[in-house]
Amino acid sequence: MRGALRVGLMVAILAGGVTSALAQGVDSPEWLRKLAIDPDSPEARTYAAHQKARLDAERQLRRLRLQHFGPIKKTEIRQEGLVRLRDFSSPALFPTMLEVFEREGPDVKNALLDIFDEDETDQGVAAMTWMGIFDSSDEARTLAEARVRARAKKAGRTPLQTKLVVFEGLRSSEQSEVSRAARFASGMDILEAIPWLIAGQVQGAPQQQTASIGLGQRTGALAWIMVGKQTAYVSDLQPVVGPSAVAFDPQLSTVNEGVILRVLDAVVVTYHVDIHNALVDLTSRSWGQSTEPLGWNVPAWHKWYRETYLPYLADKQALAAAQPSQPPLAPASPSPTK
Repeated sequence: MRGALRVGLMVAILAGGVTSALAQGVDSPEWLRKLAIDPDSPEARTYAAHQKARLDAERQLRRLRLQHFGPIKKTEIRQEGLVRLRDFSSPALFPTMLEVFEREGPDVKNALLDIFDEDETDQGVAAMTWMGIFDSSDEARTLAEARVRARAKKAGRTPLQTKLVVFEGLRSSEQSEVSRAARFASGMDILEAIPWLIAGQVQGAPQQQTASIGLGQRTGALAWIMVGKQTAYVSDLQPVVGPSAVAFDPQLSTVNEGVILRVLDAVVVTYHVDIHNALVDLTSRSWGQSTEPLGWNVPAWHKWYRETYLPYLADKQALAAAQPSQPPLAPASPSPTK
């Protein structure tokens, strides 16, 4: 949802720039004229009204947090704020509420979860999914995940918005968020996430690295390690003669004996255990067989997904479509009494 806010801001800036340029009579290409926004059109007026209402609501939410939450500890003031928070139940405000109350305590987080859970649209379960992956509180994430699972079980499906939030978590730069998104994908049986999990379980490709000297700008090894011993000997001896004195100036050298390990190239390979475990759990349950023997072999995972798993899903769907739906059984008629 942070990404959605950034995209919305970018669209607003671009749209404003296009409208301003055309309003000033700037000569523009045909494709740019098609992007023009007529400020007097009904759509533009409706959008402006919605934006004004959203900004007004955001100001009210920030004022509510300042007056009732944050460092305030008095129970009566916080309870009043929780009651007033219930007035903001529009799904359009859910991203703003997540941003404004991101650092609040458990009481506010529970109130937000109640508001999201009572919403009947998919935006409510998407907001709870966001909390379950990106929230900073372990308690809030646990409660949000439990509510998302309950909603999905009740609806008999995983909403598309939940899948999109999970995909956003898998793309995160924070490893903790990626791990939580992977567990979400496994727990919610999001089969579309399997390619993402396969690609994310190992970072780094040692099989594609080349170990040789002189590649690029480097002309030597990265490092070397020697295991051995050195023996000193006199390689040269110079006599020094003086009045009534004779001396010698020895030159010492060493002989190396042992093994030298040269590091010609290196690569860092990161194994994400949480993602791997989520992948194995999800694919094993879906396939009906254990995928653990595939281990950390990413090419083997991709080959299994293309050549085994996708045909398996296609056959399974074809078999389900070929089976006629069974009509409901008629209630048995009572046996006649004698």
